[in-house]
Amino acid sequence: MNHKRYLCLHDIPLFSGLSMESFRQICSVTDKQQLTKGKLLFRQGEVSNRIYVIKEGCFKLLRMTPDGDETILQLVGPGELIGEMALLRPDKVQLATAISIEDSKVCSIDYDTFERIIKNQPDLAWKMIRNLGDRLYNLWEQVADANSQSTQEKVLSLMLRMAREHGEACTEGTRITIPLTQQEIASLVGASRVMVVQSIKELTMRNYLYREKRHYIVKGRCF
Repeated sequence: MNHKRYLCLHDIPLFSGLSMESFRQICSVTDKQQLTKGKLLFRQGEVSNRIYVIKEGCFKLLRMTPDGDETILQLVGPGELIGEMALLRPDKVQLATAISIEDSKVCSIDYDTFERIIKNQPDLAWKMIRNLGDRLYNLWEQVADANSQSTQEKVLSLMLRMAREHGEACTEGTRITIPLTQQEIASLVGASRVMVVQSIKELTMRNYLYREKRHYIVKGRCF
């Protein structure tokens, strides 16, 4: 379980720095949801009028290809914004499916209200732009890795990135707080599960990785 959580939206980096008066405008129009593991938050192709902020837990964002294959685009955890891409589209269609990979809590705000708020809060608008830029950069990084690395290198690059973005210090190194299955890793790096299993085994033998129940630990020497 990812133990990181935010008891109040005001603690989330996206909203930090807002005056309490401005924040109260957001909090008063926010809907709260609790989702158990495996539950759908929204589906690719749906017309949506809400954005979501993760307070606790994590989600995988899936994209269905025309051939019917599923690709994991990203794993997102506490403090992150999801569904915001539809905000930028005139048709308000979600570009991916969001599924909880552990028990989660989210808050949602309708687009019209959020748009009205960010027009009056330049700092919040700028943080959203940076958030979208980071998301785009990560996708470019994944594409570049997929075209230039072996499966083992892709797996290690993914683990290092996850440790930076969703890691917590532990005795052995950095524990990735988002639980990852071998199939999810395979989808994220664009390789077969068999190749991923072999890569994880080799990285473990070389003392780069260690598995602790449902979580992977990146050994300190990798940094």
